Amino acid sequence: MEEHGFPDGADTQVNWKKNLVVLWIGVFLACASYTSCIPFLPLYLLQELGIGQDTIHFWTGVTFAVTFLGAAVMAPYWGAWADKVGQRKMAIRAGIGLAITYGMLGVVQTAFQLFLVRALAGIISGFVPASMSLVSSCLPKQRIGWGMGIMQTGVASGTILGPLIGGYLSAWFGMRASFCLGAVSLFIATVMVVNMVEEVPFIRQHKQEQIHVLRDLRDSMHNKGLLFVMAMFFLIQNCNMLAQPLITMYVAEFTGSTGGITLKLSSWIFSLAGLAGIIAAPLWGKRGQRHGFLRTLILVLTCAGVINLFQPAVRTLWQFAVVQFCSGLFLAGAYPNVTAVLTEVTPPEMRGKAFGLITSAQQFGGVSGPLIGSFLGSFLPTRFVLLLIGVILLGTAAFTRYMKPRLRKV
Repeated sequence: MEEHGFPDGADTQVNWKKNLVVLWIGVFLACASYTSCIPFLPLYLLQELGIGQDTIHFWTGVTFAVTFLGAAVMAPYWGAWADKVGQRKMAIRAGIGLAITYGMLGVVQTAFQLFLVRALAGIISGFVPASMSLVSSCLPKQRIGWGMGIMQTGVASGTILGPLIGGYLSAWFGMRASFCLGAVSLFIATVMVVNMVEEVPFIRQHKQEQIHVLRDLRDSMHNKGLLFVMAMFFLIQNCNMLAQPLITMYVAEFTGSTGGITLKLSSWIFSLAGLAGIIAAPLWGKRGQRHGFLRTLILVLTCAGVINLFQPAVRTLWQFAVVQFCSGLFLAGAYPNVTAVLTEVTPPEMRGKAFGLITSAQQFGGVSGPLIGSFLGSFLPTRFVLLLIGVILLGTAAFTRYMKPRLRKV
């Protein structure tokens, strides 16, 4: 398999260390904005928008899924545009748009308005994928695994602090305050990209050339490595999102309340995966660099899958917290290694399209996960829905093992 990358940082003509730091902060703020608000949508629907218990699973599922559906449809288009105008401009576009939509989420009055704004957020999203693509394009080849692991800690750090900030802010000042804080954070992240981030000066497509998303999809069918990466992003995101609409209400089952105590405890549960990511993601990235990205991916998926098989045995909140944390320690290694595989199967000048396609696959996983989780949660105990995550992860590990000889070097 042909490798694509730069032998050293000087060849990129940009300060990759500065880009890494600035974009890490930007990704952290973007992820903190998301996790400070979105995981608590079930309680937002119940307490602020007047949705009843009989329809809460439906509205939770569709408001989660519609954002990912919009992002899945638009991601290849934005990725193709990135190859024409640059990932930096795409990050700025997404940051401004998301800041506006988060402000709108804080003032909606009905569930349908929430649904519409969430759909708009999906259409204009893309800040984190654009930032990841910027980093992957400027990192020296020998540091790609490590660098993507570092970026994953930005995601993980935002995932930790976001729920804690959002949970306590919602308990003290109401949930609408969390959306306002998210809007401000996204605006700050965008300003940082505008003023501090440089982009590698690749030879870009002619600006008058038309964008052909369907042609790009057809072309991707001939790139076995890219198809594999797309499948991985879909399956991993499906697992990540399957339980998202259920966790807050699952915690409420343990506490016997939907009040402030549930918000605070849920915030800690959501933060555990992020804490695990901070601890483990750089280590898994380094291991992938040394021992092979696919070999490491098989290991982390298998271990995370086995741990989730213990979900039906959970009977207390602290047991659930331990299982979530241990699973997160391994699952944190999935994205850095899959992203590193992407850099080895696509040339830098096509990285925007490639990230657009994998983002689309990832967002389709974000569509299917909440819908499947909400549907199963309406008639199955949540612990058995969580068991399904373990089964999917083990199946994904088996698929990776099957594909490994066919992808050769990685």
